[in-house]
Amino acid sequence: MLGKPVFLPVLAIMMVLFAQCAPASTTEQKTSDKASTAIKLMTSLPIIWGEGGSMQDILSGDTESAPIYKYWQNQYAIEGVDSLEGLVGSTTDIVMLVQPRAMAPADLAELDDWVRKGGDAIIMTDPDLIWPSALPLGDPKRPLSGGLLSPLLKHWGLELVFEDNVTELIELEFAGHKISTVGVGGFEALNNESAEEVVCNFSEAGFIAQCQIDQGRVILVADADFLHEQLWEGDSGWLDGGESGAMRFTDALIDQFYSVSKD
Repeated sequence: MLGKPVFLPVLAIMMVLFAQCAPASTTEQKTSDKASTAIKLMTSLPIIWGEGGSMQDILSGDTESAPIYKYWQNQYAIEGVDSLEGLVGSTTDIVMLVQPRAMAPADLAELDDWVRKGGDAIIMTDPDLIWPSALPLGDPKRPLSGGLLSPLLKHWGLELVFEDNVTELIELEFAGHKISTVGVGGFEALNNESAEEVVCNFSEAGFIAQCQIDQGRVILVADADFLHEQLWEGDSGWLDGGESGAMRFTDALIDQFYSVSKD
C-alpha cells in the first residue's frame, strides 16, 4: 500500500495562464472532435497500469489505472507508448511526455522533427518528483525523481531549474483551475543556435513555457506531482464526485491547441 505523504502548510501562488504566455505565432487551428484526439503518452509514472503490475496482471486485466489516466481515457483517444518510432507521418494529434524515462536518441530526434513539421506536444517534467511508491529505491519501475529531458530542452533553448529549498505544499491557480503540488521547478531560456526557430513565453516563475518551435507548438510544465490523486484531498470538485482541478488543468493545456489559430 502506498504511504500517505506528509506536506507542510499550503503556500498560495496566483498565476495567469496562456493569456499572457501565448506564442507570437501559432500553427493552424485544430478542428477535429476532441473526443477523437489521438494522444501518445510516454511516462514513468504508474498511472496506466498501476504500480508493480506484472505482464500477466496486465494481460489478465488485474491492474488499476490512476484516476487521472481513467479521466484522459474518457476524454481523448489516448495510448501509452514506449517509443515514438514512426511518429512523423502518423495521425497523432498530440504527444504527451509525463516524467518519461530516458528517451532513446532516435525518439528525441523523431519528436523534434515531428514538432518542427507542425506537431503539438505537452511535456510535464519534474525536477524533484515527490511521488509515493512502495517499491524500493533503485527499482526500475519506480517513477523517476528527476526529469531526464535536458538534451531535448537544451536543443530548444530551455533549461529546467529547481529551488531545492521549496518544500511547502503549493496551491497554484491557472485561469480558475486550482492544483496542489510540491517541489515545483521552472524553465529558463538559453542562448544557443539550435533555438533560432524557437519562440517561448513564460508564466510567472517560469512554471509553464509555451513555445512555438518552427511550425509546431509545445507546452511545458515544470511539475508532475499534481497528477497524483492524494494531492486532490482538498479539492471540493473531486470530493463531490466531479472533476479535480488537475483534470481541468490538463484539459486547459490540450484546449490551447484547439483555441489558438494561425495569425
